[in-house]
Amino acid sequence: MQFTYTQQDKKTESASLWTRLAAFSLDVLLILTLIGIADFMTFSSNDEAFLLKPERLLHLLLGWLYFAGTETCPCQATLGKYLLHLRVTTTTNERINFKAATLRYFLKPITPVLLLKQYLTASPSTIRRTFHDRLAHTQVVAR
Repeated sequence: MQFTYTQQDKKTESASLWTRLAAFSLDVLLILTLIGIADFMTFSSNDEAFLLKPERLLHLLLGWLYFAGTETCPCQATLGKYLLHLRVTTTTNERINFKAATLRYFLKPITPVLLLKQYLTASPSTIRRTFHDRLAHTQVVAR
């Protein structure tokens, strides 16, 4: 006797851009707090070089591991997304893998530039999936 399990197709609602921005703001606040603590605990090799310090690699690594790690965990959300009842899934509503989460993280800086271009050209603003989500084949949905 063989059993077959099929998932029911649940209707998922994509998160709005404003809700995602609020969640990202909470995450940035947490990351900046952690970076401030890390800066306080480490010694700088060159105090004159503000952006070119070796510690900036540590900050990039900390942000990458926070975003990619929390989006691939079972709750599928960073702390900001979790507090606003959002989660990151694939386009088929499955949990994303670390590769997709890493791709999302490193493509995030391009998204604001494209959104600003869309705003300045007066294009319709009904975007639910951003640039980094489209390339990583992910989506942010409400729980």
